[in-house]
Amino acid sequence: MTAESTPAGESLSPAGDSGGVGSGPNGSPRPADPEPWVLLEEKPGFDGFLTVKLRRYRLPDGREVDWDVFGPELDSGFSSGVTVLPLTPEGRIVTIRMFRAGPDQVVTNLPGGLVDPGEDPEAGGRRELEEETGYTCESIEVVGWLWASSSSVFRKYVAIARGCRPDGQQHLDETEDCVPVELTVDEFRTELRKPGQMTGTDAAYVALDHAGLL
Repeated sequence: MTAESTPAGESLSPAGDSGGVGSGPNGSPRPADPEPWVLLEEKPGFDGFLTVKLRRYRLPDGREVDWDVFGPELDSGFSSGVTVLPLTPEGRIVTIRMFRAGPDQVVTNLPGGLVDPGEDPEAGGRRELEEETGYTCESIEVVGWLWASSSSVFRKYVAIARGCRPDGQQHLDETEDCVPVELTVDEFRTELRKPGQMTGTDAAYVALDHAGLL
């Protein structure tokens, strides 16, 4: 599956499509969107686990600006990732506690990771769920996707897994230290509200919304 494709059976809004909803101030008609920038050039910058690419754009007024965007390694073939909201039969949420280098501390996360080249996001979600937690699921559904950040070329799919049970085999990468922890929905929402306690909160809120748990 490429970064531009959509999982089979999904009706996910395309990038940049707001659906025309909303209005202007005081109920006035919705203003027109700003004009898109024109991409003139893209070249490699830093190439590591995260890759920085250097882009030059032409603005609508004719000025040209340079912008840094990032994603996975240039030659890795990875173009997307997946975050999974795992729900047990009792309605508890399976999270993981792990060290993250950015925050430089142990944080709460939802399971997830990179979608392998050619892999369906749902299959990637099932695989990452079991690898990171040792849980399997009865069903999994991709409910949407989002950009990893405003300067990212990387799509992050959001999936809800149901019927999750610890009857699989945890298989961690050499630098992963995931500890599975089940939380009630209220406990999970408390974690979300604590500053710096979780990473991937954007995907968590999208998943909770689609699951009707906000």
